[in-house]
Amino acid sequence: MKLPRWNIVGVGSGWGAGNMGTADGPQVLIDNMPSSFQEYSKSLTYWHDENPLCFANPKPLPPLQAEAHAQRILEMALWLSAETKQAFLRQEIPLVLGGDHSIAIGTWSGIKDALGNEDLGLIWIDAHMDAHTPNTSPSLNIHGMPVAVLLGKGDQRFTNLLNTMPKIKPENLFLIGIRSFEKGEADLLENLGVRIYPIKEVKDRGLHSIIEEIRAKLSSRRFGLSLDIDAMDPEEAPGTGTPEVLGLRYSEIAHALNSIAQDPAFIALEITEFNPHRDKEHKTSQLIWKLITTMTGTNHGKHAENF
Repeated sequence: MKLPRWNIVGVGSGWGAGNMGTADGPQVLIDNMPSSFQEYSKSLTYWHDENPLCFANPKPLPPLQAEAHAQRILEMALWLSAETKQAFLRQEIPLVLGGDHSIAIGTWSGIKDALGNEDLGLIWIDAHMDAHTPNTSPSLNIHGMPVAVLLGKGDQRFTNLLNTMPKIKPENLFLIGIRSFEKGEADLLENLGVRIYPIKEVKDRGLHSIIEEIRAKLSSRRFGLSLDIDAMDPEEAPGTGTPEVLGLRYSEIAHALNSIAQDPAFIALEITEFNPHRDKEHKTSQLIWKLITTMTGTNHGKHAENF
């Protein structure tokens, strides 16, 4: 079977998070890329903001600091949206390695712009809803806002990135593994009719069953996957800035997403919120690459063909 070529995009941004250590995550992952994946990588680009002076932010962010962070994230999102758009147009699959989850604003804005009038489906695996707007966020950290932005809600500098339309329709967005959220973001998603699979439902039904249900709902619609490392149980993946107990296990994710990237409808993969400063004995970074090679089918020793 032909395996696709991957465009690896490292996005070393921590400005959207309360703990900025995620800025160093992509470089650690890229430095430890397994040889089994390297042969499928067509190109690699990297963006890294200046190292922040401290890893912890006050909560909530003071207005001037919040605005400074927003400006940095906007610069990043513009760069990233161009990268993912061009990779897609070259018939490569972007593998976006973050960075905090505000990078999703850039990743999926670029993909949607490349698709034009075609709808985009998105599977969002996360412990959190990430659906705040500046009016509802208790922290003003933008990594808690990308879902709202992609649905066209919130700061217009982000919602209008590349074009003014919402990047994703509510019926094409699916949140999986949710177990920590605030009322404001829950109300927004409920009002829009976004399908949410809380962690209890995932555990009761099984992640594989839910993924297959979503793929059936999307039919032949092209789709991507955004995986926040805090969706996983911190016992297995401690290297994240916002860990939540009782998360998904590696075995569940690997079984449900085995070789999902070989689906012709699959067009991008995003991994976010890896914080190497909180990792223990490289457990999380190694687990991330195990997941990536499982999801991409590059753990079977097959050889990719050129486009």
